[in-house]
Amino acid sequence: MGRAYLILSGKGGTGKTTVSTSLALALADLGRRVLIVDADVGLRCCDLLMGMEDLVVYDASDILEDRCSLQEAITVHPEKSNLHLLSAPQMIMPGDVPKKDMIRLIDEAKPQYDDLLIDCPAGIGRGVKNVWQSADEAVIVATPDDASLRAAERTSALLFERMQLRASLLLNRIDPFLIAVKEEKRPGVIAAALDLPLFGGIPESYDVYRAVLMHKTAYECDARTVRRAVRRIARRMTGQNVRFPRYYHVPHLS
Repeated sequence: MGRAYLILSGKGGTGKTTVSTSLALALADLGRRVLIVDADVGLRCCDLLMGMEDLVVYDASDILEDRCSLQEAITVHPEKSNLHLLSAPQMIMPGDVPKKDMIRLIDEAKPQYDDLLIDCPAGIGRGVKNVWQSADEAVIVATPDDASLRAAERTSALLFERMQLRASLLLNRIDPFLIAVKEEKRPGVIAAALDLPLFGGIPESYDVYRAVLMHKTAYECDARTVRRAVRRIARRMTGQNVRFPRYYHVPHLS
C-alpha cells in the first residue's frame, strides 16, 4: 500500500507545485513507483512543470463521470516509466467534485504505488478538503518570511483540529547567506518555533525559475545545491537516515 503525502501551503507563492513535482522525480530516480495527483481543480499546472502538457488526454473528472478508467486517465512520464501523473480537471470548480469520489479515486490508486504526492491548491479551501482524508502525512511548504510562516502555522492548526493530521514543515527558498549573517533563521529554529517537525529545506536559486520557464522541475535545474536538497528529502521519504545540512559559514559569493 502506497503512502500518500498531502503537499499544501498556507498561502500562494511558496513554490508548492515546484516542490511536489521535484520530489516526484527524485523519488522516481530512487526506483520508487510514484503517482503525483494534481488536486488543484481549475488551475492545474503539474503537467506544465513536468513537460507533460501535450500528453494528458484524460483527467480526474473523466474517471468520476465514467468516461475512462483510472489507468486510462494516468499519464506516464516520457522519460521515467515509474512516474505517473493524474491531472486535475480544468473546466470545473472544486465544489463540482464530490469529496467521497476523490477519496475513492485516491484509495483505488494507493495499492499500485510506493508514493502518492497530492499537490493541493493554496490555503485550506474545498480543493484541499476533497482530498485530505486520503492522506497519510501532510507537508506544508512555506518560505522563511513571517507572512508565509504565519499561514503555515494556521494551516497546521486547522489540519490537526479537523483531521488530527500532524503536519511537517518544508522550507523552500532558504538563503544560506542570510542565515550566515543572521538575517534569516535556520530551518530547524523556524520549525521548532512553529512546533512542527522539519521535513526538509530547499535553497533559493535563480536557476529554479529558469528551469520552470523551460517546463522543468527544480530537481532538473542547473543548481547543484537545489538538486542535492531535493534528493536528500526524497531519501528521507524512503526511510533513509539523512542528516539535515547546517548553515553556519558565509558561503563564497563567486
